[in-house]
Amino acid sequence: MKRCSICHAEYDEAADDSLFAEAGEWLSEEFWQDAGELCRQCLENRAKLAMMYVIDR
Repeated sequence: MKRCSICHAEYDEAADDSLFAEAGEWLSEEFWQDAGELCRQCLENRAKLAMMYVIDR
């Protein structure tokens, strides 16, 4: 079990991923450099918020 660096919940990396979680993983690798440190819920939330607020330059 790992602990999420945002919400501090324990999570299992082997859990099934949703499309939003996959998008959140990509954002973690490309933008925030914290890949492997977030739980599925935080990855999903990050992807949803990025869709609404991240502006492509």
